[in-house]
Amino acid sequence: MDFVNPVFAMLWAAALAAILAVAHSVVGERSLIRPLLAENTGVLANPVYAKVTRLAWHWTSALWLVAAAVLALAAYGEITASWLVLAIGIGHLAFGLFDLGWTKGRHVSGAPIAIVGLLACLAVMASAPTV
Repeated sequence: MDFVNPVFAMLWAAALAAILAVAHSVVGERSLIRPLLAENTGVLANPVYAKVTRLAWHWTSALWLVAAAVLALAAYGEITASWLVLAIGIGHLAFGLFDLGWTKGRHVSGAPIAIVGLLACLAVMASAPTV
């Protein structure tokens, strides 16, 4: 895979993952979490459940930033566990494609999530020793 620069691919994957994490937190809070909690019905009428819902949403974004940091550190050689980068890549690719299929392409993040995964997987494959 001489046509893929693994550092470039991993840095793009990291940057896109970080952008997605911030967008997930900001847009999700405004478009989903606030309106959902404003209804104050069902289990979300319980203040603890409402707080846990918001926490879980933003915790997902924080974990996404951790994945972005791992990709960036791997690009610079600070993390050498290619299995970890591959796991992040496969997870993003699988869930991005699932998102695209399940929502029939109506969820705007499906394709960018899949692209993060594809870039990470390509980076690992491009940096693997050839036999």
